Amino acid sequence: MSLAGTIQEMQVYRFDLPLKEVFTIATMSLGVARNLLVRLRTSQGLTGWGEASPFRAIVGETQATAEAAAAELRPLVLGRDPLAIGPLMEELDRHLPHHGTLKSALDMALHDLAAQACGLPLYAYLGGERRELETDLTIGIGDPGTAGDKARRYQAMGFRSIKVKLGQDDRDDLRRLENVRAAVDPDIRVRIDANQGWDRVRACRNLDAYRDLDIQFCEQPCAADDLQGLAWISRHAAIPVMADESLFTAAQALELIQRDACPYFNVKLSKSGGLHQAGRIAAVAAAGRRPCMLGCMSESLLGITAAAHFACAHPVFRFFDLDSCLEHAENPILGGARYLGGTIALPDGPGIGAWPDPEGLKTLQVVP
Repeated sequence: MSLAGTIQEMQVYRFDLPLKEVFTIATMSLGVARNLLVRLRTSQGLTGWGEASPFRAIVGETQATAEAAAAELRPLVLGRDPLAIGPLMEELDRHLPHHGTLKSALDMALHDLAAQACGLPLYAYLGGERRELETDLTIGIGDPGTAGDKARRYQAMGFRSIKVKLGQDDRDDLRRLENVRAAVDPDIRVRIDANQGWDRVRACRNLDAYRDLDIQFCEQPCAADDLQGLAWISRHAAIPVMADESLFTAAQALELIQRDACPYFNVKLSKSGGLHQAGRIAAVAAAGRRPCMLGCMSESLLGITAAAHFACAHPVFRFFDLDSCLEHAENPILGGARYLGGTIALPDGPGIGAWPDPEGLKTLQVVP
């Protein structure tokens, strides 16, 4: 019998997390993160937790579609060995292609169980070691006049990297960036993300306009399926570009490399379907000499902690955008990673080392 036993229960909860303020990107706005929690329990008494964070404009999923996927996949999960993560995730992918957000929560819970069964923190179970992870903090699309004040406040909090969302109004975008750059020290790294907001010509025009603002890189300047456009921008723009919405799978990572479409990749657990598939992307990226960012959707500290563990096992991740839980009005998670300014410190207990507050859990709606 497996060290962890077999999976006896799969419980799914609606996990709604109000944000401190409405968060806007080029393709959508978010005032409440409508996530899901997944709890797996085994015959050996272990409990593993995972989190799904649908972001409809990026992954094409919502809380409701993730709930439907959970009901579809539950019969395939119950009774299985939680340590056999690869075969189980491959079977779930064959049974229900796409729907990576819910599968990422199942994958996360399985990894939590496996690491607990081995008595190791997740990063060690994955073959990694603790290392310094320095995350950025994000400024959403809003009044350009307030962006500088936010950037100044983020720097005072200890963040050395600031990410700025763009992609709607070009004049406002330029003002927002100019205000941010003017408000912070010259050694603060500024990154931008257009979230598919531009076509190739507009992208190059805007990136050329930002030439003197010392921008580290630009995420997803054009439509996700316009790989030729991404490559064209990469060849002609004044600022390096990074694929995000264009990259969900290892096969897509390989195609981006073959096309030489961009120098950087953004990998997210909710986007790729969990640690198992994200590990494949990381391996392809490493082989193709593509440094990666590990990003997030709108996960709580639970999902962010799992992502940070994963990053410690894959040196190809050089940039980190693991700030979503800092945008939530409350933190309903116990344990988990700690933010020391912009640096993330991982817990050393077995598994992910983060779990929902039991009192808060009582208030959540259980999904049939």
